Amino acid sequence: MDLSSIANTINYKYQNSSNRIQFGGAFSGLDTSSIIEAMLSKDVQRANNLSNKYKQLDLKQKLYQELDDKLESFMNFLSTFKLQSTLMAKKVETDSQILTVSANPASVNATYSIKVFSTATKSSFSSGRTIGPDNISGSTTFGSLNYRYTATDSQIRIQKGANTYTISVNTSETIDDIVAKLETVFGAGAVSFSSGKLSIQSNEAFAIRQIGGTFMQVFNLAGAPIVQNGSTYSIQSTAHVGAISPAKTLSEIASYRGITLANGELKINDASISFTNSMTLTQLVNAINNSNAGVVARYDANSDKIILTSTATGQTTISVDDNSTGLSQLLGLDVGNFSVGSSAHIQISDDGLNWTDLYSSSNTFSYNGLSITVKDISPSTQTVSVTNNINEIVEQVKEFVNNWNDLMNYMYTRLTESAVTGKKEDEMTDQEKMQGLLKNDPFLRRIFNNMRDYITKSISGNIKYLRELGISTGSYGYRNMMMGKLELDEGTLRSKIQQDPEAVWAFFGNTEASSQGLAQQIQQYLREVTKYGGQIDSVAGLTGSIAREKRVLALQLVDWVNRIQKKEQDLWRKFSVLEEVVARMQSTSSYLTQITTKRNNS
Repeated sequence: MDLSSIANTINYKYQNSSNRIQFGGAFSGLDTSSIIEAMLSKDVQRANNLSNKYKQLDLKQKLYQELDDKLESFMNFLSTFKLQSTLMAKKVETDSQILTVSANPASVNATYSIKVFSTATKSSFSSGRTIGPDNISGSTTFGSLNYRYTATDSQIRIQKGANTYTISVNTSETIDDIVAKLETVFGAGAVSFSSGKLSIQSNEAFAIRQIGGTFMQVFNLAGAPIVQNGSTYSIQSTAHVGAISPAKTLSEIASYRGITLANGELKINDASISFTNSMTLTQLVNAINNSNAGVVARYDANSDKIILTSTATGQTTISVDDNSTGLSQLLGLDVGNFSVGSSAHIQISDDGLNWTDLYSSSNTFSYNGLSITVKDISPSTQTVSVTNNINEIVEQVKEFVNNWNDLMNYMYTRLTESAVTGKKEDEMTDQEKMQGLLKNDPFLRRIFNNMRDYITKSISGNIKYLRELGISTGSYGYRNMMMGKLELDEGTLRSKIQQDPEAVWAFFGNTEASSQGLAQQIQQYLREVTKYGGQIDSVAGLTGSIAREKRVLALQLVDWVNRIQKKEQDLWRKFSVLEEVVARMQSTSSYLTQITTKRNNS
């Protein structure tokens, strides 16, 4: 049975007569319904009283839950407010573009000079040779250069100065043949093929446009710039013609160099990466990057090499073991080039005379409460000023006072407000119905008084009372004290922060058992009030005293509903018998009247 809905049963069944259809008095002429209603009125009133009490308890329970939320909100605010980082905040000022500095409460107020000599770099390990074949000679045919692109018969158009030339390149022609064709345009010795790259020089401005085929792609000239150096113009392949496509499978790449490659595992920094011959170079790179090897792998298309870079800066290692699969040889890592990362180096001084050297594997340094992050080196000395952030601390204390006043005003209002009058229950909001329910409530009064006592609480330390910080009940002392309201003298607070910011923090946030700060004590008290199974929960929780009382009332209401229903049924049954008797009497009377009339007529 849903006991929470029982309270509505009385109102529905016994106050809204329009919901009932009953007939009576057909023969007796009596207003049976009204008579029964009157006979039941005392019982219904007693049930209604129980129902109203249940509703009030339900609203009171909601009020306590609302109070719990507000107390918890203030308690959570205190969790941050009482910290040293809040009440001993530091202000850092610098016009430096190459470093950022933050200061924790332990930092010393001073003007610091900082010199940045180096930033941290990352270790790298790259192929010691190209991945694709690097032994391509002038006798190699154009059609066999299928390592990155498929070579097809091509036609290019060259504009050199005011003249335009068209050259056809067939797949059967050798590289030497192609060089000779190009020299008919640019002159003998102006075109060369060396280290797998095609180079063209001219004493006139020129441009090359591909009309058809893949000549420009195969020789990696498609994205190559034409460079002017004085009166000389030149272009060179961005990569050697043996450079591979990362979409090629590892087995295809191995065949270009005649390398035997077995399936297996590549171990980088003790992280194992599984691979197979059928994987493409791109898939292998992705597998490395998805591992926990602590490196980022990439294929450099211009150098045709794999580059492994540490994810962390500093002097990190990059160890590679292919477990005799031949993968290191394929990638050129068996003769790889290792470059070790370096540490960042700065000097710092707070007097400009005595300097301290600091080194970091990252670009962040810690020094006497300062956190320094460098972005670049500079020949200039950087200046950083650290002071107490008085404005920020004042704002935090203002927020404490405002939150305190909001909470105390809520409790004081609930304790003193009167119930709403002049409105029917069904015209009122839940908040209006709750108004006045906690007026002079002893449980709420106890919480309010306990909180108000903290206004004059003495705290161990250099600062003992709130009033020493300019926080008091103000010019309306007695009235504000009654309401638990605080006012802030900002000037007094600023002076205290300037004199001894640590004492200000200790007054609120000290955690030592023998000298706990005010905010610490308030938070501990509120935790006892609001915690699961705490003071509010014992009254307004699911198993609290209000819930138990509501359950008892609900069961009593069930009993009264059943009792009234039975009594109503009995009354209707009795009045039905009465109607039957009256009906028979009326029938007999009518019969006798008819007989008498007949006799008189005869």
